[in-house]
Amino acid sequence: MKCEIGDIVAITNFNHPDSGPGSLHFFVVMDADQDEYTLVDLVYYCFLISSNTDKSNIVNPDYPYNEPINPTDFNGLLKPSHVKCDYLYEINNKDDIIQKLGKVDENEYKRFVELYTQSLKTDY
Repeated sequence: MKCEIGDIVAITNFNHPDSGPGSLHFFVVMDADQDEYTLVDLVYYCFLISSNTDKSNIVNPDYPYNEPINPTDFNGLLKPSHVKCDYLYEINNKDDIIQKLGKVDENEYKRFVELYTQSLKTDY
């Protein structure tokens, strides 16, 4: 399944930087290596989406890079969630992407990139 930047996708297997292997989670595709001349598989870089709104930056200041996202028909989410914008997950196996739910809009995408950039400048 080919994805585009801004797609919200379900991933079956991924590696979490703190807790190791994870399974079946939603992600926002932030970048995709789509160079048709490379001989390697497509690589997607994604932000994790969590429905644990207790860790949203609006509810809990201990998580400044967990940006809220509300469900819409456009993004396909079913309940309020947050996007974890301080770590880019690398998804190397396109077979781990099992479903596209929807997309984030351009303003949300820019907000997520801005928070990620801020996280790179901050030690926490």
